[in-house]
Amino acid sequence: MGSEQGARADAANARELRSAAVIGAGTMGRQIAAAIATSGRDVRMWDADAGMRDAALARIAEETRTLPTLPRYAHHQFTLQPPDNVEAMVARIAMAESLEEAVAGADIVIEAVREDLETKRTLFRELSRLAPDAVLTTNSSSLPSSQIAPAVEDPGRLLNTHFFAPIWSRPMVELMGSGATRPEVMDAVERFGKSLGLVVAVVRGDSKGFIINRVWRAVKRESLRVVDEGHADPADIDRLWMLFFGTPFGPFGIMDMVGLDVVADIETSYQKVATDPADQPSAILHRQVEAGRLGEKTGSGFYEHPEPEYLKPEWLTGEGESTS
Repeated sequence: MGSEQGARADAANARELRSAAVIGAGTMGRQIAAAIATSGRDVRMWDADAGMRDAALARIAEETRTLPTLPRYAHHQFTLQPPDNVEAMVARIAMAESLEEAVAGADIVIEAVREDLETKRTLFRELSRLAPDAVLTTNSSSLPSSQIAPAVEDPGRLLNTHFFAPIWSRPMVELMGSGATRPEVMDAVERFGKSLGLVVAVVRGDSKGFIINRVWRAVKRESLRVVDEGHADPADIDRLWMLFFGTPFGPFGIMDMVGLDVVADIETSYQKVATDPADQPSAILHRQVEAGRLGEKTGSGFYEHPEPEYLKPEWLTGEGESTS
């Protein structure tokens, strides 16, 4: 790394991460932007899909306004408080017309695009060039930043920041370095996460799936396998899970929240490196995706939304079942 680039990197590491850019205006990108704006920071967003850009601010406002009315949030003892003034929060988020405009002057750039390595590498090549002073992070939950690092001229400023949806009821972020991430960069991002009101966990070394998703992947894979093998349907798996662990939703409810297309992409990334020959794509998951039943984002998945059956008290006893 040249002296000029090193000086830029040192300057970036020394300052607080105030202004942010979020690349990707899907469910996770919108929630990340809303949480950052709620902390009082300015955010610029950009998405390659013009339709997503046009709808993003209205959807952020709508999604944030509905948070206090969602029954499932009452189950959590620790939540990220939504803003008192939604309009003021949204006003701090600007939709950029280009990637260059989005990242200009940003202290931290958070990527939240589809879970595909080549897509991310292509984007980070551009980010490396367009945002030479910024800390660069990927929200990927299954692709470690070490795999993206070859696309970045200075991988010392690159790391994973894995946020969770819905961010308001899962106020946490996992940080994992690229293998070259400088300690001061990690420290700056850890302070940034805590300043948003999030619980921050730093992953030691390079772990496929980080912490939670490594455990969650085993639960998700086996839940799908039990259905694929014909032993149970999604509703009964969720009922037993909810009763046993005392949670407000089960594995299939969570998959609907995440988005079944996102779940399928993540599962594919795991299967590419799997050593277990039984680790195969799920038939029920891919049928849902092919039918356009992607969960909350489309109004139907394993459940019908916005009022899934598992929110009804009588459903837990097996009455009024409505799953696919």
